Amino acid sequence: MDFATSYKIINKRLQTEYREPAWGWGLRVALSVTIPLVWGVITGESHGAEWMAIAGECVSFIELKGNAGQRIRLLLSASLLSVLFCIVGSVAGNYMWISLPGMLLVGFLSGLFKNLGDRGMGLALSVYIFYIITCAYPVHTDDDLWARCGWVALGSLWTVLVGLCSFLFIRVGTPYRRTIAAIWKSVASLALVTGKGWDGRSTRSSIRDIYLKEKDVRTAIDASLNLFEETADQVNKNQKNKYALTQSRRCASLVSLHIIQISETAEMLYKLTRDRQFTIQVYSLFRALEQIGERMEIFLLTLKQEERVLVTSRVERLRKISGMIQEIPEAQTPAIAPHIGKILLLAERVAKLVERSLELLAVPSERRIFRAYSFTQTLNILHPRYFRNNIRQLMNFDSITTRYALRIGVAAFIGALIGNLLSGEHGWALTIGGNTFTLIHLKNHGYWIPFTAIIVSQPYFGATFKKGLERSIGTIAGIVVGTIFLQLPFATLARLVLVFVSSVFLIYFLRRQYSVATFFITLMLVGLLAIEPHFDADLMKTRIICTLIGSALAITAGFLLLPAWDKDMLPRFLAEAITANLHYFRKTFYRNEEPVAWTKLKRTAESKNSNAFDSFTRFMAERVKRRRKGYANYYFLLTHNVRITRELNNFHSETELAEVKIPIQEKEKYIQLLYECDDLFRENALLLKRSGNEFIDDESLKTFPEEGFVNLTPNENQLVFVEKMLIELKAIRVGLESPAIPLSRKQVEG
Repeated sequence: MDFATSYKIINKRLQTEYREPAWGWGLRVALSVTIPLVWGVITGESHGAEWMAIAGECVSFIELKGNAGQRIRLLLSASLLSVLFCIVGSVAGNYMWISLPGMLLVGFLSGLFKNLGDRGMGLALSVYIFYIITCAYPVHTDDDLWARCGWVALGSLWTVLVGLCSFLFIRVGTPYRRTIAAIWKSVASLALVTGKGWDGRSTRSSIRDIYLKEKDVRTAIDASLNLFEETADQVNKNQKNKYALTQSRRCASLVSLHIIQISETAEMLYKLTRDRQFTIQVYSLFRALEQIGERMEIFLLTLKQEERVLVTSRVERLRKISGMIQEIPEAQTPAIAPHIGKILLLAERVAKLVERSLELLAVPSERRIFRAYSFTQTLNILHPRYFRNNIRQLMNFDSITTRYALRIGVAAFIGALIGNLLSGEHGWALTIGGNTFTLIHLKNHGYWIPFTAIIVSQPYFGATFKKGLERSIGTIAGIVVGTIFLQLPFATLARLVLVFVSSVFLIYFLRRQYSVATFFITLMLVGLLAIEPHFDADLMKTRIICTLIGSALAITAGFLLLPAWDKDMLPRFLAEAITANLHYFRKTFYRNEEPVAWTKLKRTAESKNSNAFDSFTRFMAERVKRRRKGYANYYFLLTHNVRITRELNNFHSETELAEVKIPIQEKEKYIQLLYECDDLFRENALLLKRSGNEFIDDESLKTFPEEGFVNLTPNENQLVFVEKMLIELKAIRVGLESPAIPLSRKQVEG
């Protein structure tokens, strides 16, 4: 291993230490679950400690993101749901005719929680885990019910306190800055991929590789906006900290646009010259952009002065590389000079955006969260409007989510029914000659079947199948290892260590590798359930059988019950992507349209492109018997649509960032190009509709620039962007006219 490689490894590890530590979340889960168990061992209240630990697991399993108010509401909501469904399940478990329909409703509700994103899936844990477990172990008296609820409430309260301690002492702006740091991290990855191969030592990145990294930037921006919704144009300068952070997020977003423009311009130059000196300098330029992204990420996480100095040094390096590119003799030739000039201009804009971001973040030190909230602000955290908004979002019955929720409900219902049948006196038995042979007997542990079915189920069949296999493998391995581990001496200590260690590692691997996370989840559950007095080694076999049955149920339901196949969804996503660009174009250029912030239009168009691309990727993984030939052209159709969005983005960024605005001389040509683009947008939408795609809105085909286009004074670069957009629209028209491309559901099915 050479020095450069060693340096990169050490540098990456140092960066990881500054980022949002998965270990911190894992430690929070471990403390929330293990401390009640330790308390139970010391006091002899092992039964109550078990319920406290289960509550701790459910409440702490939610990743705490966003500001203090959002985190507190998440913790309290999870606690309330835990107590509520503990009551419901404990009562319903006494009556099968109530508990089984209840399982259907709980499964359906758990699926709807997906409308709330990652936080919703965390809240869903408190719903289905408590309902399933309390149904399996119901209570028969009011005293037992309130005693159990008391333990659950106590465990939830302990977990809330642990959660509060995990963030009350951080700086107020830290959660917001972490989301911006994630954007800069994705920007650095984008620069790395676009620069790959320019040094001649590796293969150049494909269009798909670059787009995937561009999509990661969009995902990071969306994640930030989901938590902190106010955009740069909605915050005034009087709100100093918020203004600085929103503007800094905007700078990071614009840098990603410029990296894509630099990549496209460099690609054009690559066709004109392959001078070794030039390609090496281009590689160095992308490397400098990557380093700027990495250092900006660390600076946003730490706000240390030494990190600011490192960012400034990377910006100066970017400028030096730009100067070296300008001095290349071949850069002065007429064919190459305009492209070189554009690259240097974009690099300078990146440098100024970074400097602007550093300037914005040079604010006085932030207060700690516990000091930043007044009594009135603290009370406002629990304002009913937040809960009303979440309930309204939860009850959004869109077709994909509703079908997904129904599948979960039915799979959980059937799983609970099978679990009850196989937990009877003999389970599944075979009688031969008066002798009864038990084949499968779940011994009152059939609740693992609906539990597995809910966890494995995903909105799309391909994802459900993959997750089912991974969970089955991870669960079986976890059960075997956990059972062996529990045979060690000092059984109580072994169980506590098993729960603590597995809690930390399951969080670490949760976003990295699901099968490994499943292994540690199973280890934790084995440790938790081993605390109860009914534990025996036969549970290993029972849990394996339940996991296999639950996974099979989820996969079967995903295939047979209202399946979400991308051969059905792809035409819809394609129509939405093309229509989003049409809307973007009209809001940009039509005189009679209501003004909308271009960043909002950009976000919508990029999200629709991302949905279409993801749908296409899932479709290619589906097993379609008769897939039409020439389907690769569909990929190119999506690629052209992405490029149209890029050109619209470039047009707006040029308006916003151009230092010297020199209007074009050929204004008539510009207006003519806009009319051609407008006609092609409408023509492409009409062709898509005539092909059988019923998702095209008729209203969009009837909209014309009745009052002409807005009176803009574009510069030469903006004229080029419009010309390139026209080229991409013509390419889409050719693709739509081609019979080889499936555009409707019937054509997709072949």
